[in-house]
Parts: sequence; structure tokens; C-alpha cells
Amino acid sequence: MFMFSKTAHFGIALGIILIASFILQYTLNMHTDPQNVYSLAMFPIMAIFIILAIVKVSRNGEPFSIREGLKTGIGVILLGSLMLWIYIIIHASYIETDFVDKLAVVAEQDLRKNSDFTDEKIKESITFLKDNFKFAIFIENVFKSLLSGFFFSLLTSLAIKSKIFTNPNNA
Repeated sequence: MFMFSKTAHFGIALGIILIASFILQYTLNMHTDPQNVYSLAMFPIMAIFIILAIVKVSRNGEPFSIREGLKTGIGVILLGSLMLWIYIIIHASYIETDFVDKLAVVAEQDLRKNSDFTDEKIKESITFLKDNFKFAIFIENVFKSLLSGFFFSLLTSLAIKSKIFTNPNNA
């Protein structure tokens, strides 16, 4: 129960920060920009939340395992990215109803840069994006976050398990 409560606290906090970042991007009209700096800035913030949650769980007095660290880190990133995914769906449905069309324009521009795509293939891809918007955003946000969250969690758990930061002989 202890691990879940800490995962939930950090995951909800991360989700709120991710949503706030998306809203900031929206107000600056940068949320559909493929060269978005805010997306890169969120990467270290996600890492910090994962690290803080794993460190908190490792200090609960029980023996720490890499498995616990992975569950904690992945739980934090899953909760935060699911919150963002749900907000983006709400945003696209009620706040900015042409959001999917804007994403389609950006996707089409990116596909046209690649000479391997014919006009027919580009139209197919754009139609697929529009028809499967929720799934595409899920893959973009949640799956990629889980992948990076797994590696952050693994590295943090290995560092804590090896006591690399607490052993004075490592200096």
C-alpha cells in the first residue's frame, strides 16, 4: 500500500505538470509544433518525478528490490501520461475542436519531407490519423513515456540497489 500511495502522489503531480505544460503550449500556440522545446523540457521533469518516487519508496524501511523500483517508476509515468492523454482528448473534443486537423496538417508536412511517400500514401496516413486520433495520441504520449520511464526506473533502481550514492568508498 505504501508504494502505491507514493506512486499515486507523484504520478498525479506529474500529470498536473504535464497538463499545465500542454496548456502553456496551447496558449503560446506551440502545441502542434513538431520542434517543440517544451516537450524536451518535460523529459527531465519526468525523470525527476520518477527518481523522487523511487527514492521515497526505497527509504520506507523495507528491503528494496529493483522490481519495486520498476513498478514505482512505471506507475508514476503511467499515471501522469494517462492524465495527459485524457486531457488531450477532452481538449480536442471541447476546447479546440480543430486540433486533429491541425495535427494532420503538421503530419502531412512531415510526410511530404520524406520522398518515399506518394500522395496516395500521405492521404492514407492522414485519414488513418484522423480516424484513430485517440489511439495515435495514446501511442505518442503513453507508450513513449512508458518506454523512457522504464529506463529511468531501471537506472535509478540499479543505483539505489547498488548503494552507489551511499557508499563513501565510491567517492
